[in-house]
Amino acid sequence: VDFQLVLRKKKNQIKPLDFGISSPIFASAVIWLSDLWNFCLFLSLLPGIYLWFLIQFEALGPNPVEAFHLFTGIWALRFLCLTLVITPLQVVTAWRGVAPFRQLFGLTSFFYAALHVYGYLSIDHALIWSTIGQDLVETPYLWPGLLAIFILLLLALSSPKQGKKLLGKKWKKLHRWIYVAAVASVLHYIMQLKGNLADPLFYGLILGLLFASRIIIWIRNRQVSRLMIPRPRRLGDDEEESKNLGLQKSRHGQDTPAKPSGMVN
Repeated sequence: VDFQLVLRKKKNQIKPLDFGISSPIFASAVIWLSDLWNFCLFLSLLPGIYLWFLIQFEALGPNPVEAFHLFTGIWALRFLCLTLVITPLQVVTAWRGVAPFRQLFGLTSFFYAALHVYGYLSIDHALIWSTIGQDLVETPYLWPGLLAIFILLLLALSSPKQGKKLLGKKWKKLHRWIYVAAVASVLHYIMQLKGNLADPLFYGLILGLLFASRIIIWIRNRQVSRLMIPRPRRLGDDEEESKNLGLQKSRHGQDTPAKPSGMVN
């Protein structure tokens, strides 16, 4: 039996499956995802897509409201930490192209934080503002979260180029409040838990390392700026420079008179 002939016939009988790889839609999707920014945007939306599937299939667990709050709050904090990672990463790698990801991760953090607030207002209290006001008075851990979402809202509104042009030099000062939002988020996470604090303390440790790296970068930039700034001139500096210049010339023999060519010692 010619096994090679049999295998060749079977191979010809098998028809390749068409998964739509050659379709223009799939090709456009591959080209779009080949861009790193678009790929990170796709990854940023994956937790939201996963949450949508959990809601549709009622797979959030025995307490879906609490699971919704925890899911959206944690992902808002995670993307907030990713936003703070960008500056140290840019300094270490000297990669200027990483800067646009700061805005992407920051807006993604605000997106999940907005979902977190939406769940509190509409699911927990059904937009009954009297109940919400009473809950704000009786629940202390809501205040750090309220501060964090307010700061993230301001940063999201001022993140476009128009906001940067409108605020001018104040834009950078405003966006430094992201550190306050991060601390308030971790504090909000810690205050609402009654048992295991491992998760919020872990994020607190990450923020501590990021703050330390930011301080180191600030100290280094300050030292470099001091070296680049010239010392202000004082009275008497010109005379001192002329004396030093005269000493240097005398050492090289430039001030000694030239001898006539016909004279011999």
